[in-house]
Amino acid sequence: MIATRALALARTHSAADIAEAVAAGRMQEWGSEDSVLITEIRDTPLARYLHFFLAEGHLPEIQAMLPPILDWGRAMSCTRASLVGREGWRRVPWLVESGWSFKHICMEREL
Repeated sequence: MIATRALALARTHSAADIAEAVAAGRMQEWGSEDSVLITEIRDTPLARYLHFFLAEGHLPEIQAMLPPILDWGRAMSCTRASLVGREGWRRVPWLVESGWSFKHICMEREL
């Protein structure tokens, strides 16, 4: 289940792009009954991130999916987790309660 609604909002990748990246091991797809998360590992000179690239579905399912995904990230030597999302993610109480904090803002425009 590729996050087609989230992809339509992001306008960065097609479903085929995500499927190919998952098949090649560059991204990971985590699914439950009605929700999906797409992650990727991002390496920087000073840290390895487990980056949550796309999320779609029901918040309780997504919340339940996070602990084992974060454990997997730790097993892959990730020392940080990051996510990019719409403004509404700032208002999800359990994200803040579980240690997520707002660090950056991402802006874009058409050229």
